[in-house]
Formats: sequence, C-alpha cells, structure tokens
Amino acid sequence: MPQHLSAKKRVGVLIASAVVLSLSGLVLGARAWRAPARSTRTMPEIVKATSASVVPQRRRADIQAELITIVPHGFEPLKLTRPRGRFLLMIDNRSGLETVTLRLTLEGGPRVREMRVPREQPDWSEVVDLEVGRYVLSEANHSDWVCVITITR
Repeated sequence: MPQHLSAKKRVGVLIASAVVLSLSGLVLGARAWRAPARSTRTMPEIVKATSASVVPQRRRADIQAELITIVPHGFEPLKLTRPRGRFLLMIDNRSGLETVTLRLTLEGGPRVREMRVPREQPDWSEVVDLEVGRYVLSEANHSDWVCVITITR
C-alpha cells in the first residue's frame, strides 16, 4: 500500500477489499450451485417461482424439470422430448442480451405462451402441462434460435 495513506485509511481499504472478495466468492458459489447437472431432474421440495395455487405443496417433489439455457448463439439443448404431463419449464438467460422475448408455439398452431426474460432476472420458470405435439420455443429477434419441444403420449 502507498505510504501516504493514514492508518485509518489503510484499515478501511483492507476491510473494503475483504468485503469485495467475500461477495465475489458468494456470487461464484451461487453460480456453481445453480449450474445445470442434466436436462431432466426431480425438483426439491421448494420449486422456485411456482405458487402454491399452481402446484400443491404435497406434489412439488414429484414434478420433473426441463432446463433450457439461452447462450449467445441460441438455445441449449436444441431438442427436448418428454412424456405428456406437468413439468417445470426452466429457462436461464445467459445470452448476454438486455432482454429476450421468448415464444412457445404449437407447431402449425397457436402461440401457447410469450414471455420476456430480462438480463436483471435471467431465470424464468413455470409449471406447464402441454398437450401431445411438437412445440417451437423461439426468440423474437433471432429467427435462427429455436428449440423443438416434443411431447409424447
């Protein structure tokens, strides 16, 4: 440290540095904890962003989740196949874009859902129960960003 700083200022700088390092460690740890292990998994007792009116408390542990990540070149995975039934659709916006506008459309049919996912709140999730068919998840401003979701019997 520079010699011209007083002892009080040096202590303040050291404390501020320690706080910044601690917060950085917490952020990195939270990101590592949040990182997906697999596309399909059973959710724990508490399901993020799902109200009790949508999923009863006693059933939350039985719901599976499908994670789709938006990266700078599109969606990962590009395809998803699962049996009919309720599941938690989780979308993580890691594209770096300010906001992404997502559209879920039944192939050859109507739009099922449209949602905006801002960079400030990059994780979106909702319990869905889609009918048998092929659905296209797309981003409004990137026509080549497509994830096909197939729901089987």
